[in-house]
Amino acid sequence: MGLFKFYKPSDARRGALGEVGSWRLRIDRRFGLPICIAVGFCACAFLIVFSGQERLPYFIGQNLAQPVQSRVRFERVNQSRTADARKQAQQEVPNYYRQNTALLETIESELRDLLAAVNAAETYEQYTAAQHRWVLDAAAFDAVNRLTDEAGSAKYNELIEKIVDRLGGQDMVDQLEVEREVRSTAGFVELDRGQGTFERVPKERLLYAVNSEHVDRVASRVVGRDVGPELRPIFIEIIKKAIAPTPVTLQPIYVFDQDYTRRQIDEAGQLEPVRDVYQPGDRLVSAGELTGEGLALLMAENDAFLLQRRQDPQLRAEWIKETTGLFGLIVLISGGLAVFTYFSQRRVAENSARALGLALLLLLMLLADRLVLVGMGSSPIWSVTTIVMTAAILTIAYSQSFAIGATAVLSLLTILTLEARFGVFIIHLTVAAVTSLLLHDIRTRLKMVEVGGITALVAALSTCFVGLMQKQTLGTVATLSAFAALAALAGISMVLVLLPLIERAFKITTSLTLLEWADTSNPLLRHLIEKAPGTWQHSHLLGSMAEAAAEEIGANGLLVRVGAYYHDIGKTCKPQYFVENQSGKLSAHQRLAPTMSLLVILAHVKDGLAMAREQRLPRVLHAFIAEHHGTTIVRYFHAMAEREARAAGRSEREVSETEFRYPGPKPRSRESAILMLCDGVEGAVRVLQEPTPSRIEAVVHEIVMARLMDGQFDDCDITLQELFKVEQSLVKSLCAFHHGRIAYPKAGDKSTEAAPGPRVRTA
Repeated sequence: MGLFKFYKPSDARRGALGEVGSWRLRIDRRFGLPICIAVGFCACAFLIVFSGQERLPYFIGQNLAQPVQSRVRFERVNQSRTADARKQAQQEVPNYYRQNTALLETIESELRDLLAAVNAAETYEQYTAAQHRWVLDAAAFDAVNRLTDEAGSAKYNELIEKIVDRLGGQDMVDQLEVEREVRSTAGFVELDRGQGTFERVPKERLLYAVNSEHVDRVASRVVGRDVGPELRPIFIEIIKKAIAPTPVTLQPIYVFDQDYTRRQIDEAGQLEPVRDVYQPGDRLVSAGELTGEGLALLMAENDAFLLQRRQDPQLRAEWIKETTGLFGLIVLISGGLAVFTYFSQRRVAENSARALGLALLLLLMLLADRLVLVGMGSSPIWSVTTIVMTAAILTIAYSQSFAIGATAVLSLLTILTLEARFGVFIIHLTVAAVTSLLLHDIRTRLKMVEVGGITALVAALSTCFVGLMQKQTLGTVATLSAFAALAALAGISMVLVLLPLIERAFKITTSLTLLEWADTSNPLLRHLIEKAPGTWQHSHLLGSMAEAAAEEIGANGLLVRVGAYYHDIGKTCKPQYFVENQSGKLSAHQRLAPTMSLLVILAHVKDGLAMAREQRLPRVLHAFIAEHHGTTIVRYFHAMAEREARAAGRSEREVSETEFRYPGPKPRSRESAILMLCDGVEGAVRVLQEPTPSRIEAVVHEIVMARLMDGQFDDCDITLQELFKVEQSLVKSLCAFHHGRIAYPKAGDKSTEAAPGPRVRTA
């Protein structure tokens, strides 16, 4: 709103800006955007948790502490019993055989050919000479020859028909076992006697073409007594040869009808499903490990319960009470998170963007657990992944205590969503605490690997102890412990991969990123080293001093060191106007008026900020560029302006100190305050003729007190005790830099040979 206070737009834009500002003011005054975000978070969390309530809180392999009973009456198809019944029905389907009409026609044709062959020969000698395939003796030839006349032929044909009909009534098949999808357990077969009429024949009555005795029996039985003794052997031989022409070629009287048998098996597989009826209070699954069949039964009961709840007023009333209680719990949890955030991270509570980022992070993690774990029916132990990710992200972005508290809220919401047991909450808190406490500073990727390994070990141990407390089997405990360790490793790995996106989303800079910007191969630092080498030496020295001082008071030493490297990058635009880069005795300011020199000096802050934005320097480092001078006075040019005023006969009071002050802002963090002191004392000590420890201490104390009395620390939270520690650290660093050195004699100087000891000079 400060923008609208000081910025005066044109008349054409004033109305639009005023309108936008008015509705924002109304929301801020009545509710406030952070409160709106909190309400939205509560509503979204309720929807996510509520959407998971319709699902069962069970998964395969879960160890149930007590049996689960049915809440309503329902019927369910028993898949196992149905499959067994259908399989049994298919096994009871007999093998179906059809009559081998080709065999009967072959035998009939052979017998008729025998009569024709005998009729064609006038004598037995002619028949023998013709070498027919059927060998007849003289008696058999005469017996057949007597049937060649008209009356004999009719009698012979009648005999053939009788033999063929009798052959069709014989129960001969090829073999007992035939290839089919389901093995038959029936004690009989079905034989097609003709015209689709099947006759049930017990298996013990069957004859088989593979058995020579059965073939002989069939042939003898078919020929019977209707054939005279002269013709019986040849008739039997013809039938036997037709059934078994060779040992490997068989022509049974009935052949297996595979297609018809398969159709009967398929029809048996369409048996009506077997349904189990459960009444309220019936035990569905027993205590112990939950199997796939048990989970399917619980899902069927839950579907029936949801259907009946829509129709039963009593069940609907109980559901309303349950939903109301769930909503109340989520309101309390969300309110607790808001209060905790307000007191532990005020900048989140007062910044709409940060509050929205925190809400979205928690909701996304909760939604991930809802979609993945509830949707796929996985174990709640996999939620350790989102817990570890949330704890790590919030630790990097804010603080360890805030990360643990916010992750505990996420854990409660996750448990409500998954309907998990209290032991999962213990596991969540354990891994969140370990992750947050170990991730206080990330300077190497190996640190993330170490944190992941330790967190995985702690997750496995806590899961093991919780499982033993809940009396789970050792196999289940081992499996869940392994899952917890893998989930923790997955969470840390995802944070490591997504770290650049996390930094950009939360507008934070980790130590790992700071180390990358501290590398002198960085283009911006290379530019500083090449264009302003004196400024780089000054910045490098300040970095060492500032880091040591920051470590003394528990501030971020790495941050202030990298900030010191970049705080004067604006000097690269006009490096010759700054004393550390001037190689000659002639100053570039000698030809400029003090006011013009002042503009050049002040410009390095603005130029530095412009370069930082152009090179996308992390936002946290911009503060060191803007605040390292605060609103202090440029004393040198202020004194020159006063001198010129006196020379012109004007009063010194006409030269206002305000005009010679840096635009600021004042340091707003302990780190930028430390850099301001380092910048001031390093320049002051550098001009000392003899920088002895006592003089260094006096100069440092004078500058610290001057900055304090000038109000430069009014906007940061540094204390007097911390200022004292910083002062002591700066004195120590400067004394170490300006230490005494031995004055080595020149070559050929004999006056020093008898000196009692080394002479010392200072830097």
